[in-house]
Amino acid sequence: MGKSNKMDWQKLYWETDDWVSYLSFYKDELQFLQKLLDRFFEDMVQYQNLDEIREEVMRFQDLKYNCSKLLANTREHRYQLALAMDKEDYEQGMTQQIHLRLQKSFQDFTLVFTATKKEIQDITKELMESLKQ
Repeated sequence: MGKSNKMDWQKLYWETDDWVSYLSFYKDELQFLQKLLDRFFEDMVQYQNLDEIREEVMRFQDLKYNCSKLLANTREHRYQLALAMDKEDYEQGMTQQIHLRLQKSFQDFTLVFTATKKEIQDITKELMESLKQ
């Protein structure tokens, strides 16, 4: 970012605020998907490969944990950004490094979230079609 100014910090703050909003939405989506899994778990085990289901559930649990952790870290970062506007350049540089790390984590999380959500939807869709027959 070079020489910092208030506008740069505000931009980072609002970007981080957007991440908090998205992660809060993802957390709600994960709660819904958990209910879907809970509802159909026994049927999934009967009609589908148990190892596949177990792996998907483990990935899903990891995703839920990572979402909560990333959301907490992003909220803390947003708070630190608000404070960083008045700090020395060295500390601002540290905050910028954290921002870049969180940005990468957010992007990675979004990719994994999308793939996992699709997997769960595909599994439950197949199961529902099997149960109809």
